[in-house]
Amino acid sequence: MNYLVIVFLTCFLSFYPIYVTASDIEDNKDDESESMQTINGQAVIFLDDDAQETSSLKTLKLKEIEYQTESIAYGKAIKLSALLDIRNQYLLASAQQSAAKARLTQAEKNISRLRNLHKDEAVSTRKLQKQQTQWQSDKAIFNSTHHQSQNIINDSQLHWGKTLTQWVTDIHSEQFKHLINGEITLLQITLPANSLPSPLSNTIYINPTGDRNLAFEASLVSPLPQVDTFSQGLQYLFQTDSPTIKPGMNVTAWLPQKNQTQTGVIIPESSIAWHLGLSFVFIKIDEEHFVHRNINNPIKVPNGYFIAKQIADSEEIVVTGTQMLLSHEFRSQIPDEDDDD
Repeated sequence: MNYLVIVFLTCFLSFYPIYVTASDIEDNKDDESESMQTINGQAVIFLDDDAQETSSLKTLKLKEIEYQTESIAYGKAIKLSALLDIRNQYLLASAQQSAAKARLTQAEKNISRLRNLHKDEAVSTRKLQKQQTQWQSDKAIFNSTHHQSQNIINDSQLHWGKTLTQWVTDIHSEQFKHLINGEITLLQITLPANSLPSPLSNTIYINPTGDRNLAFEASLVSPLPQVDTFSQGLQYLFQTDSPTIKPGMNVTAWLPQKNQTQTGVIIPESSIAWHLGLSFVFIKIDEEHFVHRNINNPIKVPNGYFIAKQIADSEEIVVTGTQMLLSHEFRSQIPDEDDDD
């Protein structure tokens, strides 16, 4: 009898560890399956407070804003050599005009004096006529120098516009002094060929490497009279005081479009996930449940992405832990090895 008891106990103990291990596995499987649920056809991830704290998951409640649409354009920082040539030509023509004006003024005084003397028969008619000839010559020279100065202004306006031409031709221009001293740099920005001539914002954002996050401001100077000969796009002049931009440098520009706004939210870059060309985020629907939402056409902005009309005001979005939730969702989609289906 004792022998039978010992055999029974030996057999029971030999199977007991296997039973416990299998039971634990089944419990783990149940726990894992409970972390993923389906509500109204939508996969819902369950994470309790402890799991959220362990994974350092963080969320952010979003606020709806009005976002001004931006378009992208390209341009370059203008070299000053062409502007200096115009300035030097104008200053030379102005000096010649001033000298001609002085000679004409003196000739007018002389002819006025000789006319009075001629009335009194103090000088001959021949001498008066000679002075009149001199006055006409001086007047012709003055008119010629005046036209030359005006032609330089007209040619400059045809290429650079009235505002920049005024900077170049005004000897006391503070703006031109800033240009020469390198305190500001002019930018020639060309819009895409299909852009309509709509009013631009007075402020745009530029960067030489095409990075919107590192873009800085440039202010409008004036439109340019001529389109770009290669792209046929409209052109504008902007100025920047950033020491990063040097003459001759190419830049990318982001142009806010007036009267073109969209309603939406701005989300941090860390909150968006990408997979197979698709983008999506995770929304916290209550204290322990999360769902993923596909996002169409996220717009890159300096502090993240702008999402138009796809996330509601006050919704709570995951900003840290997005990749963890994504991995968790993918694991739940892998079929069980024991599943015959």
